[in-house]
Amino acid sequence: MRSLISLLLHGIRLGLATRMADRFDFFASLLVMLGIELLPSLITVLLYGNGLAFPGWEMHQALLIQAVFLSAKGIAYPFFGGMVWNTSESIREGTFELLLLKPRHPLLLSVVKSFDAEDLGKLFGGLLLSAWCLRSIAHPTQAGVALFAVLFLVSLVLFGASLVTMASILLVWVGNARIYEVFDTIAALGQYPPVILPKRLRGMAMVPVPLLGFAVLPASALLGRATRGWPWVAVTALVLLGLALLLWNYLLRRFSSAGG
Repeated sequence: MRSLISLLLHGIRLGLATRMADRFDFFASLLVMLGIELLPSLITVLLYGNGLAFPGWEMHQALLIQAVFLSAKGIAYPFFGGMVWNTSESIREGTFELLLLKPRHPLLLSVVKSFDAEDLGKLFGGLLLSAWCLRSIAHPTQAGVALFAVLFLVSLVLFGASLVTMASILLVWVGNARIYEVFDTIAALGQYPPVILPKRLRGMAMVPVPLLGFAVLPASALLGRATRGWPWVAVTALVLLGLALLLWNYLLRRFSSAGG
């Protein structure tokens, strides 16, 4: 365990050192990333400011969902998000085989290499937005905070499972780099109140496609709203992560090097 933590910390230090070589570019990218990720929240504020609303949700409650989504994304993407891009590029360049020669599991090494400091802008934005929203909302109970912690971890598991799945597919389908954008588009539905979904799809957003697990359920725990069905979402997230890991190992065996 100690060697694993040391390896992960080495990857973080290396990622930060690489980006900090040009500090102006790093901080500019961080601000741009922050601005882009806050656009949905700006749109939500404009909607409420013009008399529109998500039925049953106050503005700060709706924004808290987006803040939780952004915070979870701001943890998952810096540590795992780059794995999708790095896997695709290393296979194209013929360097992925080097990971197979090292005495560590290729997935672990892909995670270590994937740290992207630019994506920390998502985390900063999520934390700032969360603090602003919670100032206007009744203080959550201790039970609500505890349940939020569990459901936030479930959200991270869902992001991790999705990113491992995408990286796995790229092992045999290198030309499909757009898979990243497809996932972002679908997952973005999880940062809005469930009322945007048709009624017959809301049940599916719990199981088998737990979109509500990304942010709606964790935010609901803080707000004291109903979180019925969350154990099923937690189980589904763990199952999806297990399937993602199995898929990685299966497709890794089918991997053909750049040399054929």
